[in-house]
Amino acid sequence: MQSVAVLQRHLLVLRDPPPWPFLWRGLLPLLGLALIALIVLGPFAHSSIEGTVQREIREQLDAAGFGWAGITVSGQNVTLAGEEPAAGAGERALARARAAGCPTWMGRRSCAVSVAGRFSAPVPLGATGAAAHTAAASCEPAIASALGGEQIEFAIGSAVIDTGSAPLLDRLARALGGCGGTVRIEGHTDIIGRTAFNRSLSSARAAAVRDALIARGVPAERLRAQGLGASRPVGDNHSGSGRARNRRIEFHAEG
Repeated sequence: MQSVAVLQRHLLVLRDPPPWPFLWRGLLPLLGLALIALIVLGPFAHSSIEGTVQREIREQLDAAGFGWAGITVSGQNVTLAGEEPAAGAGERALARARAAGCPTWMGRRSCAVSVAGRFSAPVPLGATGAAAHTAAASCEPAIASALGGEQIEFAIGSAVIDTGSAPLLDRLARALGGCGGTVRIEGHTDIIGRTAFNRSLSSARAAAVRDALIARGVPAERLRAQGLGASRPVGDNHSGSGRARNRRIEFHAEG
């Protein structure tokens, strides 16, 4: 009698190697590539968001007549700075910045998560005539001596003062404490970058120096900050050394 082998179908299925280990091992390289892409593209996405927030708020502030306000953006946190042309102008600029909308995939939404302000009040009419001239004349040489040809340094593209400039700020605060009158702090940049960004950066840097001097005991009412961007170069913007000279903070005694 001839025997015949019968293979049961369900046994054939169970004996086949399950596909999941192979699929899982095949997905691991893809997951690794996706993680690398997130790490690499993350800073670019962050920079893109900041650029959009900066551009949209700048345009909307300018359109509303707040071109005097400088903007510093970190992520979606916005700081406005500058000298108020009139009392209450800073609060109105903050309200406009908070209401500014940016384009998203869900339509226009608020650009900023938070908006803060660092404004200096309009300089009041103070001493005039000979007294004002005397105060300014006494401060100019004191400031020049404290600077000693040095410049206040900042992080690249930022209004954060380099810690190495702390001794210079200490000397400036002592010099200002020994003379009278008000002092205008001017921020200047080179021509690299957008005009609006340079103007905002120069305003933020001047405001940061003002804050640093106030923290060292100089009365706030004696200091006012102004950002002029790249509008007043003192060096050739087509050379590295010239651009370095143009990136500066200037101090002007006003009596």
